[in-house]
Amino acid sequence: MLGMCDLCHAIKNEPSRLIYQDDHVVVVLNFEPIKHGHVLIMPIRHAENLSDLTSAESSAFLKALDRCMKAVTKYSEEPPISLIHGWKHRSQPHLHAHVLPSQHPIRGLFSVAEGTPRRLRLTDEVLKEMADQIRPHHEE
Repeated sequence: MLGMCDLCHAIKNEPSRLIYQDDHVVVVLNFEPIKHGHVLIMPIRHAENLSDLTSAESSAFLKALDRCMKAVTKYSEEPPISLIHGWKHRSQPHLHAHVLPSQHPIRGLFSVAEGTPRRLRLTDEVLKEMADQIRPHHEE
């Protein structure tokens, strides 16, 4: 990648947003938070996908995510939700996870945003068909 993405820039040049940093990951406040307490976890090294991370980076990423869930809970007294969204839905190419306090479970948020039922139990037949269609792509 030529130049520096906005998140790489934030890691290096915006210490006021810094919550936590180790050798592999950094946790910063989102500069456009959905709610107070909205943080981002990201690898220090520019990586775009989870599969780009080394095993040490992956481990640090998950540990930081877990620590953020606990910290945001204590900060806000609301149970947080976390999300690592896909490439098309990111405003930045740098891999990152969001953690933010929420009064609503993620299912409720998505069902409203996507216009889908909050709960819809599928039959075993439909679930098997879906699994059969996804499975070959999971093995790639």
